[in-house]
Amino acid sequence: MSFIFSTPKPPPAPDYAGAAREQGAANVETARLEGRMNRPDVYSPYDITTVTDLPEDRFRQEYTLRPEYESQRQKQVGITDKYLDTAGNYLGGLPQETFSLSGLAAQPGLIDRSGLTALPTMEDINTYATRVEGDYYSRALERIQPQHQQEIIDLQTRLINAGIPEGTIAHNDALAELRIAHQDTLRGLASEAIRQGQALADAQLGRATGMRSYQLSEAQGLTGERERIRDRQLSDYLLSRSQPLSEIATLSGQAPPPPNIATTGLDVPATSIAPPPIFAGVQAQGLDASQRYGTAMQGYGAKMAALGSIVGGAASGGFSEGGAFGSDKRLKKNIKYKSKSKSGLNIYEFEYNWSPQKYTGVMAQEVKKVKPSAVSENIFGHMMVDYNQLDVNMERV
Repeated sequence: MSFIFSTPKPPPAPDYAGAAREQGAANVETARLEGRMNRPDVYSPYDITTVTDLPEDRFRQEYTLRPEYESQRQKQVGITDKYLDTAGNYLGGLPQETFSLSGLAAQPGLIDRSGLTALPTMEDINTYATRVEGDYYSRALERIQPQHQQEIIDLQTRLINAGIPEGTIAHNDALAELRIAHQDTLRGLASEAIRQGQALADAQLGRATGMRSYQLSEAQGLTGERERIRDRQLSDYLLSRSQPLSEIATLSGQAPPPPNIATTGLDVPATSIAPPPIFAGVQAQGLDASQRYGTAMQGYGAKMAALGSIVGGAASGGFSEGGAFGSDKRLKKNIKYKSKSKSGLNIYEFEYNWSPQKYTGVMAQEVKKVKPSAVSENIFGHMMVDYNQLDVNMERV
């Protein structure tokens, strides 16, 4: 026996796949119709366009000019043919041999430096400077030494005439002072000899470097001239090959275009057709059924909640035979086994279908098997348990 409040039945699922197939077929047929409507025969003062439908959604479009415009087109084609014939004649006169650079002057190689003036090494420069220093010092010394000897003789004469004989301290100090002056002169001479040697060595290096730079510049100029000659030959050769090709391209590319003849003077507006909204209709129908089902379930839930409040009140009164309305397993959810009573009855934790409140108690179907006298049915056909006959209490968790 079912509960007095029957659960609303959900609506059947919409056939979206079938609707999609029907929508696709409708789309194809609409596209075919729209295509036929947008391919009209067109008759203008300038041309005629006719359309013939073919199998497999194909069509043939035939376009013809009016006689006077067809005559103009043929004349223009004839002029274009003459341009192309002339280009063909030029093409026949082109060189047939393979492009080659064998007739050009040889490409200049690297500059030959073997004949250039050799640059002196640092060893050569140092040797030259040392030789110059020695020569300069020797020649200067030859001039200075007699002068120094004469100065010594003159000093000794003056000292003797002044009454300062040889061997005295005054005599020796005067000679020592003169010799120091002579040594300073020789040191200055040596420094000047070094400066002169370095200057002449630098000059020698500069002359050698300048001569080599001049020779290298001359060689580079000759190489550059040979390169310019070869580049000019190559340019003339390429021009002789490309000029005929350029003329052919000009004749082919600048041939007069087809006549600018006005065609299809009629403005035929395009036609657009929307396919029937089959799929959208099925979607709307499914949405409406779903909303109706939701409304029915809300009403059912409200009724069950009201019934639950009645059962809850009965439960708070001790769950006697007259009030133990909710012991039927069919009215419960989230049922979990907890333990056994001393008499062997299974004790469960559960919730009623219409409430999240948790309880502990027994299942009427199990109690009926071991103690039928404690189980009865209510007016709705659900089992009730008289907990006064059991060693188990129904309690809120």
